[in-house]
This record gives sequence, C-alpha cells and structure tokens, in this order.
Amino acid sequence: MRLNKLVRLCAGTGVLCWSASASLVQAENLLELYQSALQSDPRLGSATYDHAAGAEVVTQAWAGYRPVITLDYDSIDTTQDILRSDNAAFEQGSTTFPTTSWTLSVTQPIFRWANYKRIGQAKDELLQADAELVQAEQDLILRVSGAYLTALSAADELGFLDAERSAVAKQLELARGREQASIGRAVDRYDAEARMASVEADYAVAEVALRDSYEALYEMAGRDPEVLATLQDDIDLQPPQPADDQYWITAAMKNNPALVVQRHVVSVSRTEISRQNAGHFPTLDAVLRQNNRDTQGTLFGGGSEVETQELMLRLSVPIYAGGSVSSKKREAVARYQSSEQELTRLLRESRRQSRDAYWGVMNAVKRTQALNKAVTAQQATLDLRRAAYKSRLETAISVLDAERDLYSAKRDLAQAKYDYLLNSLRLKALVGVLTQDDLNLVNDWLQG
Repeated sequence: MRLNKLVRLCAGTGVLCWSASASLVQAENLLELYQSALQSDPRLGSATYDHAAGAEVVTQAWAGYRPVITLDYDSIDTTQDILRSDNAAFEQGSTTFPTTSWTLSVTQPIFRWANYKRIGQAKDELLQADAELVQAEQDLILRVSGAYLTALSAADELGFLDAERSAVAKQLELARGREQASIGRAVDRYDAEARMASVEADYAVAEVALRDSYEALYEMAGRDPEVLATLQDDIDLQPPQPADDQYWITAAMKNNPALVVQRHVVSVSRTEISRQNAGHFPTLDAVLRQNNRDTQGTLFGGGSEVETQELMLRLSVPIYAGGSVSSKKREAVARYQSSEQELTRLLRESRRQSRDAYWGVMNAVKRTQALNKAVTAQQATLDLRRAAYKSRLETAISVLDAERDLYSAKRDLAQAKYDYLLNSLRLKALVGVLTQDDLNLVNDWLQG
C-alpha cells in the first residue's frame, strides 16, 4: 500500500504536494475508482446474485399450475414357500421369481388457489428484485463518491495542519530568537510551543483518518488507490433545479428506491394473506396413471403381464390441520401490518432526508460564498498581525490564533464544497434519478 506517500504532504494553501516518486504516479479520479468498484464491490456483487435468484421466482410460481410427470420403476425378487395349503395341488413347494413394474403418472392441477395467488405474488417479488438492484447500483455511486470525497477531505485536513505546523514552527523560531536577544517575552515562546504540540496532536489524528479513508476505498474497489485527483479551486456551485424543496420532497416520496422496494414488499405481504387463507380451500387435480406389471411366475400359476390405465379427478377437501392454517394466516396478517409500518417509516424518513439534502445543497452554496470572503479576510488579518508582532504591537498568541483561524476557514471552505457535491448526489439518489452521468459531472471538476 502506498499510504506512506499520502502522508508526505505540504500545503501552505491546503494543496497536496507529493514526493518526487509519488508525483510520477498519475492521479486516479473518481470515475476510475467507480469502474473498479463496479467489478469488485462485494455489496453490489451480492445484490446482483440476489437479483438473479429473484428472477427465478416467476418460473417457480408458474410450475405450480403446470403438469407434474413422474415415472416410477420397481424391480422385485420374490421368494415363496408354501407352509400350509387347503388346495391339494399346492401342498408344498418353494420358488423364486422376478417382477418388474413401472408407473407413469401425470398430474395436472385444475384448481389450487394458493398456487394461483403465488403467480401474482412472484411477479411482485420480481419487481422488488429489480428495484433492489437499482437501489444497490445507486448506493454504490453514493458510497464511492462519499468515500472519495472523505479521502480528499482527510488529505486536505492533513495538508492544512502541515501548513499550520510550518507557520507555527516559524513563529516559534522567531519567539526563541527574540527571547534570546532579550527583546521578547518567554510567554510568547511558551504560547508557540503549546500551539505546536496541539497541531502535532491534531496531525497524528488526521494521519489515521487519511489512512482509514483509503481503506474505505479499498473495500469497494478491491485495490489500493494511488494518488487521488483533487477538486478544482473554482467550481460552479448552483442550487438544485427546480429550487423548490417541495418538488424534491414529493419526488422522493414517490420515487425513492427504498420506497419502491418497500411498496413491493407490502404488496407481496398482502398477497401472502390470501395465499395462506387458501389452506381452507379444496384442491382439484386431473390425474392420468398408466401401470405395467410383469410377473414371471408363482407357485400358484404361470406368469402374467398386466397393463392398467387410470384417468381420474382428485378432489381434496381440507378439514383440520391442527390449527396450522389459521396460525399461518395470522402470521401473514402480522407481517403485512409490519411491512405497512415500515413503509410509513420510510415515507417519513424520505421526507426528512430529501429536505435535508436539498437544504444541504442550498446551504453549501451560501457557505462557500461566505467562506471565500472569510478566507480573504483571515489572510489579511494574519498579515497585519504578523507585521504588528514584528513591531511589538501584537502578542505571539494573537498571531497564532490568526493562523489557526485562517486554516480553519480554509478547511471549512473545502468541506463546504465536498458537502455540496455529496448532498447533490444524495438528493438525486433520493428521487431515484442518480446515474453515472452525475458521477461524470463530478469527475469533470477534478484535477490531477
């Protein structure tokens, strides 16, 4: 793994600077990692196989109304010993003879209510499987994007801390020099040393966060990523269109993939009640049976070969099954009610999440505009305080605070951009329209 390269950072402005060997490695972008995840992500792979399994339920359901054909074959060796007989001709004797028998049975269901309801239920299950796969595909886009942006944010954090550490080191060197020249105060040196220790502690935490963010990418892509392409400084942040939260809430409550899945779950559960109630209904089958029995011989006469054909209607009327039918129906009703409650929960959650994502985008636009001004103002403040410190008009702690405020503003600005991108993708996922095209748009805003 190349994470040792990732922690060699210098970022006076929060931009990653790589060692000479790392700079030769071409940066990977979001789309490349997504393509790897499409092939390697276990969660998507599991969903794909689940979908393939779910596609079989309709065939299995129709099988309940198709004929069942069986062929049974028996080969029997019989040994007979006469122990007593009232027939003088067969007073004693012993023999062994073979018998072969085969039976061909064809059973055609005519009325089986449970099987009939199962066909419609299976169609709903197939639609549910389709919706679950769509949900898994959109979830992968969100997970890869979220992990990628988290990694960029962690790298930014490390870069800003490295830049702050360099600035504090210069301030500490200046304070020591002034103290040794008897023109500075010891408290200025102590302030700088304390701030340096604080930055070092934050840096250690940021290193762990960066490594963990790359591990998250490995979980999906199945490989260790190289240097990541970073976000451009100037990206066009626009509000969602239309800029109306009610539009997005309504769309989410109708088309949210999780809701689409759950609506099919409710439909399947509703049908299950009727299917279990069918345990009280009779069944009617048509049965065709053909039997051939060939016996070679017995003590009581010669051999025989008999062929029999039977055609019948078989009516089966359930009377009592120990209470299992009623119990299963009560179970189905309870599960249906549970699925309805889960649908209600998801509807309310979708309303909250869509509103949160919408206002997350809107607020990120406003925050970015405000934080751009804050960074400019904090830089000017820092420059003035550094000049004032050299003229003994400011203390060292005021300079250190200005440095921290500057890098905090830069950090918040970068995070606001990441929040904008992630909330934009979340909003589209919540209304069920997130596609790779949206990922391509984000990828176009990367550099490196």
